[in-house]
Amino acid sequence: MAAASDPGAPSEGSGPPVPRALAVVGFLGISDYGLGQLEVLASRYEVAFATAKKNAVAHATDLHQKLEDFCKSHGIPYLGSVDANSQSMVDRASRTDLVVIGGYDGILKKAFLSAPKHGVINTHLGLLPQNRGCCPTLWAQLHGRQQGYTTYLVGEAIDHGPIVDMFEVPGLGGLNNRQIYDALAQAAVQRFPAALERFAAGVALVPCRGLDVYHTKGMPNDGWLSFYWSNDFLILFSKALDFAPYLPGRTRLEEDGEAISLAVDSARPLDEDPSAEEAAVGEVLEADEARVLVRSRFGSLCCRQLTGPKVTKGALLRSGRPYEQSATSGPCRHPIPLDFDGQELPFERYLSVTGVQ
Repeated sequence: MAAASDPGAPSEGSGPPVPRALAVVGFLGISDYGLGQLEVLASRYEVAFATAKKNAVAHATDLHQKLEDFCKSHGIPYLGSVDANSQSMVDRASRTDLVVIGGYDGILKKAFLSAPKHGVINTHLGLLPQNRGCCPTLWAQLHGRQQGYTTYLVGEAIDHGPIVDMFEVPGLGGLNNRQIYDALAQAAVQRFPAALERFAAGVALVPCRGLDVYHTKGMPNDGWLSFYWSNDFLILFSKALDFAPYLPGRTRLEEDGEAISLAVDSARPLDEDPSAEEAAVGEVLEADEARVLVRSRFGSLCCRQLTGPKVTKGALLRSGRPYEQSATSGPCRHPIPLDFDGQELPFERYLSVTGVQ
């Protein structure tokens, strides 16, 4: 692992360090890394309050009881799901030296951000500002960008503020999104004590500068596969969406349109699989309990079927997002062309024009 930047280096023009005394802290939200950070905070400071996420999400369901149990065993007031921007929460934050976000899912307003004596810090599992917004590990995979995390002092712009700690984690290629997330979360918890010590010592924070890429809420292509994409991108797309308990990608049966979920594990080009040449794109070449072999535009794909009616040899799987979904759910926020043949998704369309959003 290698550091992407040295938060210990003072910013240009900064004076001598001014310590930030920390005695009482607050904690917002829950995540795998957030629970680890809360353990660090409880071992060093008085934790005035801890909350769950504002909204329930499937991947954090098991963590809520762990959070509540931890708070009870350590005498921490547990508030459950809250609106952090409410006046009561602003008042609570005003009686702390620092609030740490450990996976909170609401956008914090100025009143809350300015309430703690030394502000609010957050850990984002992406390198800032080149990977701001939702699902940073997913988008880093699809764009072929470096994976890492950033702990920063939260400003009014989303995922943008002076950097406390930034860390690149190499060697994660080939993993699925859940595995990458877990590796980053582990690194973030391991480095959190040192980051807190630097922050408390008054070490100057690093400005958040550089290539600015921002992703809004929503899944790429709403999670729908296209068998006209390149084989490499189909595998990458499947791994990027593979985040248990969520499913890695979906398609539909041509006959009745019923959705199924497929994990694309490997591929063979046409010159290595001549039996696929006469088949239609999306046609099931083989199907058994262990795998489904599907004809793609550039060869064949070895897949695992995870949900839906069991497909059989000769069945035809549709490509792309269903047109009727636009009528019920609106346009796709992150569409991918039906015949995209690149290996990685270009990030230029996500560049932030203003630098912050």
